[in-house]
Amino acid sequence: MITYFVNKDNIEDNASIQLENLSNDKNISDVVVFPDIHYASNKSIPVGVAFKSDKIYPLVSGKDTGCGVGYMTISKKDIIKQFDKDKYYKALYKNHLSISDEGLGGGNHFLSLEEDNKNLYIIVHTGTRNLGIHWYQKNLKILSEFGNEDYFTKEFLDKNYPTWFKEYDNLLKYSVKRRKEFLDGTLSFLVRNKNVKNGKYDINDSIHNYVNKENGYYVHRKGATGLNGPVIVPVSMLRGCLIVDSSYDGGNLNSCAHGAGRIMSRSKTLKHWLSMKKSQRKKYEKRFSELLVNGKFNINQIQEFDFAYKNIDNFFEEQPFIYKISETIPICTIKFSEVR
Repeated sequence: MITYFVNKDNIEDNASIQLENLSNDKNISDVVVFPDIHYASNKSIPVGVAFKSDKIYPLVSGKDTGCGVGYMTISKKDIIKQFDKDKYYKALYKNHLSISDEGLGGGNHFLSLEEDNKNLYIIVHTGTRNLGIHWYQKNLKILSEFGNEDYFTKEFLDKNYPTWFKEYDNLLKYSVKRRKEFLDGTLSFLVRNKNVKNGKYDINDSIHNYVNKENGYYVHRKGATGLNGPVIVPVSMLRGCLIVDSSYDGGNLNSCAHGAGRIMSRSKTLKHWLSMKKSQRKKYEKRFSELLVNGKFNINQIQEFDFAYKNIDNFFEEQPFIYKISETIPICTIKFSEVR
C-alpha cells in the first residue's frame, strides 16, 4: 500500500515507475511518499520515500548512509556582534576546511549561518562520506554472496544480524559525530571572532538516509527525515530552513520530507541558469557574493540555487502531522569545498 503525502500528479514519471516497482515487492509494505519526492538511480528508491519490510534492503539509501542535518541554536541574547560576511566569510570558509579532511561533500550538502527573530543557527547537512561509500561497496559484495540482489536473506540475517547492525549503528553514530564536529568547530570560530559568547548550546540532529528497526519491522528512509523531536528541513539556499516537529502519528512511519525536493535535474538547472538574463544572474551574484571565486559561481553551487527546488506552499497541508516551530533566513552559506 502506498500513502501519498503529495499530489500524485506532481510526481515525475520515472519516480512513479520506481514507486510502482517498490509497491509490487511482496516483502515491502506501507510505502510512504513525501512532497520532496524525486527520481533516484541505481539500486535506490526515489528520494523522499519511506517504507517498512521484514527484510533489510541495504542499498536503498545509496552511498551516503547516515546523511542528515544537524543544527545548533544560539539565543540572540548571546550574540556580541553580527557576523559580517563581507569581512569574515573567507576566514569562516577556511575554518570549515580545517574541521574535516573529507569536507562537506558536494550536491546539496552545506554549512550555513541562519537566523530567526530569537536565535542564530549553525546548520550543517552532510553524511558519512568515504565510510559510507565503503559500507555501500561492502554490502554490494555481501548481497552478491548471501542475498538476492536486493535484500538480505533470512539465513544471512539469522547468522550475521547482530554483527551487521552493530557496525551499521557505528556508521550512523559516525555521521552524527561528523555533523557535531562542524557545528562545534563553527561555534569556536564565532567565539574567537567575538560574534557570540562562549557557552554550551543545544544541538539537534536528524538522519534521512538509513534503516531502523521499529515495532518489529525495518523502516527504510531515503531522503525522509526520522522524527525524533524538533528537526530542521532545508528549503533552499535563498529561502532558508523550516524547523518542524510532529504533532501526531499520521500513518507517516514517523517521518517527514527532508527538504523541498528538486524540481529540476542538475543538468536542467545549469541550462536554466545559462538561459537567464544577465540582470537575473546579477541578482544571485549580489545575494551570494560570498560564494564567488574570481567573479564566478562554480557548477556545484549553481545546481543548488533555489529555482532548482520546489515551492513549499502546500508543505504543511500535505503533511498535516507536522507543524512549524520557526523559519530561518540565511546569513551566509558554505557549499562544495573547492580551493579558494
